[in-house]
Amino acid sequence: INAAVESINEMSVQIATAAEQQSSVAEEINQSVQRISHSIEETSQAADQVADASQELARLSAQLEGEVQHFKL
Repeated sequence: INAAVESINEMSVQIATAAEQQSSVAEEINQSVQRISHSIEETSQAADQVADASQELARLSAQLEGEVQHFKL
């Protein structure tokens, strides 16, 4: 009986250790997902800024082309 109880105690310790490790890994995964989410948000904002800058550049290009037309022979 003592051997069985000792075996059960050892298994309980192993289960507890494994559960702690899984919890730690789950927390690391959660933090990684949060960092990825933040990076995606920043990338999306940067893409919006690039799109806005591209539109402004296209507008300025068209304006400049119109101005240059005045000087063509």
